[in-house]
Amino acid sequence: MSDEPESGLEMKKAELISNYFATIYLTVISLLQSVALSQLVPIIIVYFEISDHPWTDIHLMPLVLMLLIIFIVWHHYAIGIFFLRWFPNIIDTIIPFAISICQFFLISFLVAKTSVADIQMHRWMIGFSGFLIFGSFAYFAAGFRQEPDLFTNIMSRENAVDHCARSKKYYSLAGCSILFQGLFAVLILFLDMNELLYVSFVFFIIHLILSEHFLLSSIKPAFLKAMDEFE
Repeated sequence: MSDEPESGLEMKKAELISNYFATIYLTVISLLQSVALSQLVPIIIVYFEISDHPWTDIHLMPLVLMLLIIFIVWHHYAIGIFFLRWFPNIIDTIIPFAISICQFFLISFLVAKTSVADIQMHRWMIGFSGFLIFGSFAYFAAGFRQEPDLFTNIMSRENAVDHCARSKKYYSLAGCSILFQGLFAVLILFLDMNELLYVSFVFFIIHLILSEHFLLSSIKPAFLKAMDEFE
């Protein structure tokens, strides 16, 4: 009889988080990424207006990478509202706002008024490498902060533990991927070879493809199966 009140309490906690966690997270990150995108798009337009060879100029790569960053940040937070649950604290305020502030600084280095030479590539590279290294810890935090009890309103606790283990692996690998890319950006900075940004672009695409593959082949099927089995 003692298990019933405890189970009911877990269910209430799970319902509370399921009702508010997604709304809070996606609203905040959508607003911040919208601001970042609204700053970046006019810069891209100006770049194409003033560049003699816009598609082959290396200065295009920071603009493309910033677009990818905005997409990846929003996309992974959007995924997170379905597959992540924990009780929010100050970390959940610091991380998304810190990420966005870093994005705003990075975008400010890409402003060009009369020539693409106005783009501050060196400063952008410093910020880019730091941003990726810092951003990797957001992935690690997501994986380690999962709370199985908060899924018990949609799946059994056994399946919830399994889901959290899969999520931890997923976000740990994603964090390692972004950390590696941050260290690679440090290497580009050290070698002063901005042409290697093309390689960074390839790494980002690989990161997206592999993370999406792992999500669709491991986490999503097990998650849906656990929900179907729940009574």
